[in-house]
Amino acid sequence: MKLKQLINHFKEMKHYFIVVVLVFGVSCYLGWANSNQYSHFLEEQMGGLKKLSQSLGSKDNPQLWFFFVIFLNNAIKSVAIIFLGLMFGIIPLFMLVANGMILGYVLSLQTQDSTISVVFKGILPHGIIEIPVILIACAYGLKLGMLVWKSGVQLFIPVEARTARTELIRILYLTKPLVVSIVALLLVAAVIESTITYWLVHM
Repeated sequence: MKLKQLINHFKEMKHYFIVVVLVFGVSCYLGWANSNQYSHFLEEQMGGLKKLSQSLGSKDNPQLWFFFVIFLNNAIKSVAIIFLGLMFGIIPLFMLVANGMILGYVLSLQTQDSTISVVFKGILPHGIIEIPVILIACAYGLKLGMLVWKSGVQLFIPVEARTARTELIRILYLTKPLVVSIVALLLVAAVIESTITYWLVHM
């Protein structure tokens, strides 16, 4: 029943979904088109990922290690993004921009032919699930942040006109099936990334 309510609520979230897709797309473009300008920041972000990838690749059963690390990293971050949205939506917005710029920067380092290979072999197999799930998490984080802002503003109006707090409670109620759905989908994405994507990249 809660899952059905969540799916129905997606219709109310369409404007937030549009916003996060646009912000992610623009951030991706900025990371790609202005890679030199943001190279220091983006290289710092990429450095940790490279070290982690090299460390996992040197272990026994690297695919199993990749699965656990990818799944836990994405699941924890995605769930955290939702609830950290209560801090006025700032952190979900930052994560959205940072991830978009990193993706754009990675693509900017490729030649035209290798970009196609990276997209279809290294991103698309698992990204078709992972990216929309992360965007949904960011959208709900931004929604919670906006409701916190509205709740603060509505402290100065009559009690009977305060709707943001009620809506905030309703969204928090829906985060239960949202978190379960996100974790389940990211589990599937991690399986694909640690098997199909891993195989395609190393073939």
